Amino acid sequence: MNSILRQAYKMEAVGQDEAEITMYGEVVSSRPLNWWTGELDDADYIVLDEFLDDLNTLKGKSRVTVRLNSVGGDLYAGIAIYNRLKDLDAEIVTVNDGLAASAGSIIFEAGNVRQVHSGSNLMIHQCALRLDDSYNSKALKEIIKQLDAGNKAAANIYVEATGRDYMTIKMMMDRETWLTGQEIVDNGFADTVVGDSTPITMSLSEDKAFIICNGVRLPTAGMKNIPSGLPVMKVEAKALPAVEKQPPLEDKKIEKDGGNEMDIKTVDELRAAFPDLCNELVNGAKSEAEKTGVEAERARIKGIEAIENAIADKAMVNSAKYETPLTAEQLAFKAMQAQAAMGAVMVQKMEGDNKASGVGEVKAGPIDGGSPAGGKTDKQEVEEILALYKASKNGGKKNG
Repeated sequence: MNSILRQAYKMEAVGQDEAEITMYGEVVSSRPLNWWTGELDDADYIVLDEFLDDLNTLKGKSRVTVRLNSVGGDLYAGIAIYNRLKDLDAEIVTVNDGLAASAGSIIFEAGNVRQVHSGSNLMIHQCALRLDDSYNSKALKEIIKQLDAGNKAAANIYVEATGRDYMTIKMMMDRETWLTGQEIVDNGFADTVVGDSTPITMSLSEDKAFIICNGVRLPTAGMKNIPSGLPVMKVEAKALPAVEKQPPLEDKKIEKDGGNEMDIKTVDELRAAFPDLCNELVNGAKSEAEKTGVEAERARIKGIEAIENAIADKAMVNSAKYETPLTAEQLAFKAMQAQAAMGAVMVQKMEGDNKASGVGEVKAGPIDGGSPAGGKTDKQEVEEILALYKASKNGGKKNG
């Protein structure tokens, strides 16, 4: 198993013939890059190739329990995991520990036995795609074909799992259907409701960009019909490292509530006993790389602000700040190039204007061209200037 990058899942043996998989996080087809560092994002993801590589270690097990708390993510990554789980010779038991949404609900349907808690949620909807480029009508039509194919693939899995007809499933997907507890069983998406060892908690971040389910932060991107009754958290929770690769906690007695002892053996038990402490620890563990990236970006903007008053083209300054990021040095060089190009254009324009005006053909006229009313003639003014000049040469004395 990968020992460098963090993962939002873990696999462990439970005896010789059984294994348990915990999947608490977002499903992605490949690990994304960190925007600041350009390196692979060391965050908690269920990455398809990493997961399937690790799944090979469970071959030969007779029973595999898959515990889910996932918002889904990449549709085809979810379908691939679903198919590989179905291909195992083992009996697959899927348990919805909190939320099985979108591609997460597809993975949940891989179970020969599917269990939910009374507070568990399951959501199915049409697949969606975020577009960040320019597309013509032909390209958009191709994208629509891809989305339709994805919807059909998901619907076929739900039809097979629930026994319901295709049109009913399609209508449920069209309106983004959320089901809870017994409703999940009644609609054929699960087999049974199991007893709750701990209550399931679910809330929204203040900006409604994340659902926090049992302390795990899950993105709401692509969701259009989030249940209105969810409380909104004023302070956003972070995704807890529920499935970091680490050995179970030692069997220690931990005191709580005035000296009462609690038998804490696992990370999950520690989280359940001390949720505020766990959240505080995770919120404080900000990536050093992210800090460095933020400081570098602030320094870049500060450098541009130091020279922007000397640059007339404010659109160029704004673009350098936010649209096509440049350093202060790069912006200054670009501004100098633009100024030089503008100067060359002005010289060409002035030469053209002079030629068009005919100023080069103007001849000198006589000095004594007449005297304006009440004034001196040009000849008289020139004579006076010459006289003053001669006087200054002779020490200020006039001749004659």
